[in-house]
Amino acid sequence: MVKQSSPRPIVDFLPRSAGARNTETELRHDDLPRLASLAYIDWDRAADEVSRGQRFDEIEPMLDLLENHADELPADWPQR
Repeated sequence: MVKQSSPRPIVDFLPRSAGARNTETELRHDDLPRLASLAYIDWDRAADEVSRGQRFDEIEPMLDLLENHADELPADWPQR
């Protein structure tokens, strides 16, 4: 997770499943650009790495909540 150490390679955010290729496409073309445009993350495309953005602190409490209650989420909830 980005909050634990920075920068992190993009592959750390991909699930290790059969559908990972589609997930990687969505991550690179939708999720990462959106999060970067909101300054929640910094995305270094050349290095293929993600780190905390200027506004990361705004979403950190939600990430903590999700992490602390992961066992309460539905089994089909998107995994890291």
